[in-house]
Amino acid sequence: MNQIIKTSLATAAVSTLLGMAAQAQVTIISENFDTSLSPGANFSKYVFGDTALASSTDVIVAGVGLGGTGGWQIINDCPSGSSGFSGIGAQYQNGGITGNTSSTLSDYTLSFDAKATAGSLNIQIQTWTGPGFGGTFTGTLSTAPSPPGFGNDQTLTPGFTHYSLNLGNTTIFPGGSVNMSGGTIQMAFQFDGGGATPYQNILIIDNLKLVMAVPEPSSLALCGLGFAGLALLRRSTWR
Repeated sequence: MNQIIKTSLATAAVSTLLGMAAQAQVTIISENFDTSLSPGANFSKYVFGDTALASSTDVIVAGVGLGGTGGWQIINDCPSGSSGFSGIGAQYQNGGITGNTSSTLSDYTLSFDAKATAGSLNIQIQTWTGPGFGGTFTGTLSTAPSPPGFGNDQTLTPGFTHYSLNLGNTTIFPGGSVNMSGGTIQMAFQFDGGGATPYQNILIIDNLKLVMAVPEPSSLALCGLGFAGLALLRRSTWR
C-alpha cells in the first residue's frame, strides 16, 4: 500500500512539473495602441468592393479602446455602389520581429480585444524570412472558411470581446500555411462590411498580442529531476 501511495505521489509531482513548463511564454508582439506603435511596426491598408479608399481609415484614436484607452480604429466607409460587397483590410506590419524561434504553429497564440458596429472579421497572417520584408515570403495563414464569404468568418460584437486564437487550430485557421519564425510579420484584419449600402461601420482593435509558448529552462531541469526520481521509484518497486 505504501508503495502505491509513493508511486501516485511521484506521478502527480511529474505532472505538476510538466504543467509548469507549459506555462512559459515569449511575447513576440505587444501593442496597446495607447499612443504610437512599437519600433519597427506600422500600418497599411487595402480596400475592395464599394468601399472608398480615400475616406476609409485605420489609425490610433485616443479614448476608443478598452476601458477608455487608445485603440486602433478602422472605418469601412461604403457608399452606394454596384459591387454589392465591401471591406477594408487594416494591416499591422512589423519588420523587426525577434524571439519567434519555433516553426510549430501551435506554439503561437494571437490575442486581441475587438468590437464593431457591424460586419465580420477575416484575419490573414503572412511572414517573410528576413527583417523589413526581406528574404523569402513563406505563405499566408487565414481564418477564412471554405468557401469564403462575407459575414461567415470571425463574429464581431457591439461590445468588446476578447479573442485568443491558437495558430495551430485548423478550426480557426483552416486556410493556408505560414512559417512563423521569420523576421517580418504582417497581419491583415480584414473588416468585411454588411448591410445595405451606404453605410459607415467602425471596428476597434485593442491590446494586440502574439506570444510563443516555450518551456522554461528551470522547469525543464525540474522535469528532468522528476522523471529521474520516478525512474528510481519504479526500480525500487520491482525489487
